[in-house]
Amino acid sequence: MVSQGLITVDDYINANLVHSVHTTERRSIRGCRRRWHWIFKDGYYPLTTAKPLEFGIAYHKAMEVWYDPDMWGIDREVAYQLARQTFIIECKKQRQNYLDNTRQTELEAEVREDYDERITLGLGMLQEYAKVSAELDANIRPVFVEKPFEAPITGRQGETIWCKCQRCWRRYVAYYDQNPDKPSWPEGSIGIKVVDRMFGSSHWHMWQGLPVTYGGRIDMLAQDIDERYWVYDWKTAARLSTGEPGSPDDFLFLDDQITSYCWALATKMNIDVAGFVYHEQKKAFPVEPEPMRRARLGCLYSKNKQMDCDWKTYETTVRENDVAAYEAGYYDEFIEYLREFGGVFHKRHQIHRTPTELSNAGFNIFDEASDITDVNLRIYPSPGRFACTYCAFNDPCLGKNRGDDYTYTLDTMFEKRQKHYFQESSTDKPDRA
Repeated sequence: MVSQGLITVDDYINANLVHSVHTTERRSIRGCRRRWHWIFKDGYYPLTTAKPLEFGIAYHKAMEVWYDPDMWGIDREVAYQLARQTFIIECKKQRQNYLDNTRQTELEAEVREDYDERITLGLGMLQEYAKVSAELDANIRPVFVEKPFEAPITGRQGETIWCKCQRCWRRYVAYYDQNPDKPSWPEGSIGIKVVDRMFGSSHWHMWQGLPVTYGGRIDMLAQDIDERYWVYDWKTAARLSTGEPGSPDDFLFLDDQITSYCWALATKMNIDVAGFVYHEQKKAFPVEPEPMRRARLGCLYSKNKQMDCDWKTYETTVRENDVAAYEAGYYDEFIEYLREFGGVFHKRHQIHRTPTELSNAGFNIFDEASDITDVNLRIYPSPGRFACTYCAFNDPCLGKNRGDDYTYTLDTMFEKRQKHYFQESSTDKPDRA
């Protein structure tokens, strides 16, 4: 059954009538099918305490302003001030939402301290970023920022997956109710029994389901001086990765989220993407070192390698405030260490993707989406020492294994949502910090 006006997959996308698969769901079903089913099929989410500041969201808002293509030609100082203002406004908005959700008029002392520290952290990070962005961005031009997408998923023969799950059916019925003059019910289609509400009575009709698509949100698409397109992704982290082949954190070469975004742009949106740029910003900023209470080894300033200070700030401070020790060369070795290893507050990893890699990524997405929407998919747990330790569904999972009333645990310890986080917010909910 195909409705009038809903002929191609693009028609369904434009009508917001799709089963959208996201990276989060792909990773969830790989980790544990039981947990995945409870979240993405039954809609159970752990009860969480509202945070007064979702740091990652606020920082992304600032970066969205900083790289707004319409502002790219203006003075970068103006853009920096607007980004700061945007970060502050978003934080105040989150603070008010927290107060409204908790029915408070003022933040508790501990929460207020954490909120203030994060404001200071975010503004300090933006200030540090403004110092280096001119060099980092010298050869790029933003094309768009924070752009959502829905890309059709097709198989090796160009086939489309059609989903008939309860969520898809409810969405289609809602669309039907809101657009009573739109749907029609042609005979001879393959599908399931549905209720024809157009005429107020039950009829046997055939429904093919909703098309399965791949959804996401791209932080930025930029073009370099060679007119190649790159997908950018902003991450904030306590520790920066190396991204070097063979290192413990060389995951970028197999990263499925950014690779899938490149695939969606290249093969489904006809944008010739060369690869992605993974930008990491350390959750810290250079702080001018404080003098010690007493000199040590002839130096007034510490040489602690864990301090958040870049070599320029450190050298300027000791040169101006500990002249004798600086001129005697007591700080030379430590300054050289900071030049090479310390004080790194950002890193960019540029990873190329070949057409073959993108094509294979698309086939992998098709296979995973086929499993995700398979009504006969077998559901079972995937226990593991570390996976289960940090799983929010540990209690109901144990209860199900024991034959207890695990549904009571789910209903009391979790909230049931009709929409997933990526259907509720313009920016992905989980704090990317």
